[in-house]
Amino acid sequence: MPQTDTPFKLLVSEFALDFAAWLLDVSDADVRHVHPLNVELPAGAVRTDTVFRVTLADGRVTLLHIEFQGRRSERPMPLRMLDYISRLAQQGRTSRLNGHLCSAVLYVGDGAGADDEGTHQVDCHDEGLTLAWRYRVIRLWQMQAEELLALDHPALLTLIGQTRIEEPERVLPQVIATIRQTSDEGERIRLFAALTSLMRDEEMLRMAEQLIEAMDQDLMLDTPFLRRIREEGRAEGRTEGQAEGQVRGRRATILDILLTRFELSHHAVQQFEVRIEQIESLTVLQKLVIEATRVETSEEFAQVLDRLNVEATPA
Repeated sequence: MPQTDTPFKLLVSEFALDFAAWLLDVSDADVRHVHPLNVELPAGAVRTDTVFRVTLADGRVTLLHIEFQGRRSERPMPLRMLDYISRLAQQGRTSRLNGHLCSAVLYVGDGAGADDEGTHQVDCHDEGLTLAWRYRVIRLWQMQAEELLALDHPALLTLIGQTRIEEPERVLPQVIATIRQTSDEGERIRLFAALTSLMRDEEMLRMAEQLIEAMDQDLMLDTPFLRRIREEGRAEGRTEGQAEGQVRGRRATILDILLTRFELSHHAVQQFEVRIEQIESLTVLQKLVIEATRVETSEEFAQVLDRLNVEATPA
């Protein structure tokens, strides 16, 4: 699941409290603090997806380990989880947390983890128990979309595209309307971006894009909006046999890079969009594509725009 692995990890990192409350089966009010841990497991090249130190309202502290897994795994997932859990315990982190360690696997893609119930053990020949380990198993592909809707968490609703959606014309408007209520614009943009990047059905993706655009016209969302501009630009270039399509495509690419790299306000995006729309030169636009990937801040890119203003202005 290479195409969804990074979006999953970013989503969980940015909205760790929501995922901690869900996977630990507690309310939001029961979670006081969630702190990401940079964990290097000893004695072997194994890497966990995400580990958090979760502080609950009653003062208890738990190590929460989350893995995302598709249909294929080089090693059976139960053995991988045994490796992760035992190594996390060996690090001594759990001893400082009164031994509290919880692990969860979120399976993605039809059939992933179908045989994994999350409870495993190794017995002795005399039927005695030698070793046992367990972790929470969530098969997103088996979940009904309504199960996520019932949780009433905008961050968790971004996973809806990985679940079973029987009535998309009813479910998707509810999902998008709920996310739209998020007051912080930057957070809302990230949630919509996660929703679209984790949507596995192309038809539902197009429906979601149209709904986002219709419900939140003031929102400059990178993925659906700019993809549409690029496609229209390429189409115009093919049908008209002119450079207009390439110009549109370069403009959209510049905005795409800026929105991906920097957290821009709606006003800043509008300013960049207006200024870039005034540039007709393909050469200048290509320079701006390169500069957009090079600069360290959006303010530095604005300075680049100022320097290229004379060259970019049509004669």
